[in-house]
Amino acid sequence: MADDDLDLIDGIARYLAGLDLLDYDTDGASGDTFAEFLPPSPGEAVALTLYGGAEPDSRVPIDEPSLQVRVRGTADPRVSRRRSYRIYSALHGLTRIALPDGTWLVLCIGQAPPQAIGVDANGRHEHVTNYRLTVGAPTMHRP
Repeated sequence: MADDDLDLIDGIARYLAGLDLLDYDTDGASGDTFAEFLPPSPGEAVALTLYGGAEPDSRVPIDEPSLQVRVRGTADPRVSRRRSYRIYSALHGLTRIALPDGTWLVLCIGQAPPQAIGVDANGRHEHVTNYRLTVGAPTMHRP
């Protein structure tokens, strides 16, 4: 895996931006995609967050972190649902690819299709999808 979780998030965000599924600014000054948080604006936005995952093997250079993709849309639930499904289509089953940050993605599996999680304080619908990632993660003891 990359040096830290933010590198992996960056790689996934840049991959999805390359497919025109989101607007990702690597400097974080603009765009609609954010690492590990969802700010109040812009209205339509995406948050990528890594969490948990399977316990790594001490000898095999593979990690299996989990990724949550949270999509906020508008007062029309179809906006965030459609965007969530486009991202799901791009990630679910993705295999054997070097992400733009250099992470070797062995496999990405959507744990379920996008799910509605309700509306935010401004009445904008949100959908979430969770993924299990398998990524190359060499370390000092797992070359």
